[in-house]
Amino acid sequence: MKPFDTDKMPWLFTPHGDGELNEYFSTDHSKIIAETSKEVLASLSESRDRLSGKLCYEFHYNQRRYKYTLLRFADMIVRADVSIKKLKKRIMELDIDNRELRKQLADMERKMKR
Repeated sequence: MKPFDTDKMPWLFTPHGDGELNEYFSTDHSKIIAETSKEVLASLSESRDRLSGKLCYEFHYNQRRYKYTLLRFADMIVRADVSIKKLKKRIMELDIDNRELRKQLADMERKMKR
């Protein structure tokens, strides 16, 4: 038996060397998020609440692999959070650039009117 069983374990939950996490948090995770999202959606099924008759969803998973399923979903949530934070940072940078460009444009327009 291996000292740490990494079989089917999401990478985030396995031991890492120095610098590997930095690379993980700067990587584009969109492909893995999309793949795992499809698996999550495939695990859902529509049903009706017995009392109210309202539509709801049930989540079906393999009981033997439950831990790995949860870890994969947790991995996807972390990746999505990292991606969202990177996008927010980029949007803020673009907004600052945009404000600076608008200021420069306004200054040029004022100079042209003189």
